[in-house]
Amino acid sequence: MLKTHLACLVGLLAIVQAMGCASSKTSNTARTATEQVLLSNAIDRSLSNVSFDQMVGRKVFIDDKYLESVDKGYLMGSLRHKTLAAGASLAKTADDADLVLEARSGGIGTDTEESFIGIPSIGVPGMPITIPDMKLISRSTQIGTSKIGLVAYDPKTGASFGLGGQSTALTKHEDKYVFGMGPFRSGAVRQERENAIGYESPTGAMAAFTGQSPERMARRSAVNLVDGPATKVAGLPDPMMLESTKR
Repeated sequence: MLKTHLACLVGLLAIVQAMGCASSKTSNTARTATEQVLLSNAIDRSLSNVSFDQMVGRKVFIDDKYLESVDKGYLMGSLRHKTLAAGASLAKTADDADLVLEARSGGIGTDTEESFIGIPSIGVPGMPITIPDMKLISRSTQIGTSKIGLVAYDPKTGASFGLGGQSTALTKHEDKYVFGMGPFRSGAVRQERENAIGYESPTGAMAAFTGQSPERMARRSAVNLVDGPATKVAGLPDPMMLESTKR
């Protein structure tokens, strides 16, 4: 009788396991999206402190010969964008330009700071035992830094158009854990995500409790690449029209 019950139990467990089996595979990029957004945000902030108005009506060549940094492509693209938005045009070579804008990086990267309130790990004297730390409140802060140097000169004479200068900006991303609960996130990355799509993390209520209340604002309008009314270039065929053509 006992063997019969055991056999039934094993069979039932096998059926449950077969019905409940599921697996999924996830992967992450070598650089996290948080790091990339943190740095691109720092680049945007540093360039927002640079005036491109003096370039209006000029042909500008952007020289990256002395620019060595992570996210160089985004920085160069942002410089080109700012130059065009100021009313200038882009030259293919320095010889064709009225003005050369030379960019350099003084430091584009991230640093991490960690701290907690609690009891640190303690080793037991004379025994290979370590009591793990007890974190009541912990904080991990990632700081993005962007220092960009710019100078403009005449490619024909080599004379400078001005003194040029450097612009530095910092961005911050912070994760907090309270009694093991979290992360409660704040900083530039969270705010940019919320502003873009109206995202609010599941820990939003607890984040508000800890004093973090970023503005919620979803992006509703599309980015217009060309001035003027938008036109529909292509789209899916209308099902009603397809049905009429068949007849």
